This record gives sequence, structure tokens and C-alpha cells, in this order.
Amino acid sequence: KREIRLKLPRGLFLPVERSDLLEIVTQLDKLANYSKDIATRVIGRHLEVPEIMQPAFRQFIFRSLDSCRQVRKVLGELDELLETGFRGRERRFVNEMILELDKIEDDTDQLQIALRRTLFGLETELNPIDVMFLYKCIERISILADQAQRIGSRIELMLAKA
Repeated sequence: KREIRLKLPRGLFLPVERSDLLEIVTQLDKLANYSKDIATRVIGRHLEVPEIMQPAFRQFIFRSLDSCRQVRKVLGELDELLETGFRGRERRFVNEMILELDKIEDDTDQLQIALRRTLFGLETELNPIDVMFLYKCIERISILADQAQRIGSRIELMLAKA
């Protein structure tokens, strides 16, 4: 992050605003930080997901990770966008990818709601501290998808200005 900020040209003309690129870098850094936060909570707490929740929890995690993969795909297309002058078929393709990112985030929200509902029904059977950590992990995993969508939105705004 720091290296990109230092090496990004200040005086040269870029097809997009320098501040937009730096904002995307900041948002990507937040995505990495949320991922690290989730991992340290799960590992540090030796968190165990109740067996009845495990299939839905896996689906939730994988769908949230789909959002991160989708952001990576969108970012991978930025060089193609640069070559096409942020126009034409490539721009439409990236916009479609961002729409898919929105769909993935919506799916993650629905999975989160179902998981919270299931956890609520199990609260009396579980250690209260574990329940609180599970709620927090569910929230953080959902934030991954939210953050990925936020990055997609920033790219969409950047394209709208170009």
C-alpha cells in the first residue's frame, strides 16, 4: 500500500484520478485487515461452529470469499480498461462483473440472516461467550462481502468519471 502511494505518479496525466486509485488501495487494505481479523479471532479463540450450523456456515464463508475473488477479477481487468481507454466492450464487461459482485454480496446477506436465526435458536445450549464470538465472526465474514462490494462501487464511480 505504501509503495503504491509513493510510486504512483503525481505530475503525469492518468486516465483516472490519482485520488480514486489511492482510495481503491485503501479499501483493498481494509479488506485484507478484515480477513486477518477474522482469522485471528477464529484461531485465537479456537472457535468451534456447532455441527448443525457447519454446512450453512461453510456456504456463507465460501460465498463471502466469492466476493473477494470477484474483486480480484475486476481489478485484473483494469489494465485492459486502460488499453481501451475505459470504453467499449471491456467497460461493459467490467460493469457486468461489478453487478455480479452486488449479487454475491446480496447472497451473503441472506446467508448471514439464516445463520443468525439458527444461532439464536441454539443460544441456550451453547457457552454464552462462544455465542458472542460466533455472532461477531458472522458479522465480520459478512463485512468481507460488504467491503468487496464497496471496492466494486469505487471502481464503478471511477469508470463513470473516465
